[in-house]
Amino acid sequence: MSDPTSKNCPSCFKEIDARASRCPFCAQRQPDAPSLYRDVPGRLAGGVCAALSLHFNWDVTLMRVLFVASLAVTGGLVLWVYAMIWFLTPFEARGRSPATKVLDALGNLFAKPATPQPETPPTGP
Repeated sequence: MSDPTSKNCPSCFKEIDARASRCPFCAQRQPDAPSLYRDVPGRLAGGVCAALSLHFNWDVTLMRVLFVASLAVTGGLVLWVYAMIWFLTPFEARGRSPATKVLDALGNLFAKPATPQPETPPTGP
């Protein structure tokens, strides 16, 4: 019986974590890996650092330390990058990002209302 928390990498055939999007041994992206999303274990504020750490197979603490250090170095510019990643990344694996939701709402707001077509009377004998 196989362990549900692990899987084999199709490239190097080594056992890896089932949630891993990249193999830690050969660094190949896993074919069953979902795209970047923020509803991951260890999420604190927006979930961006936890999502990136899962995506790159890094420790979440290391990702947060790098984020705070880059905040200090760039004078807050990284905060805008964090916000942009949050805005473009869906919360759930198969969900929609906030950017997509805003664009859909704007599209519905400015969409031309559908006009009902008049019914045509049936033709026949």
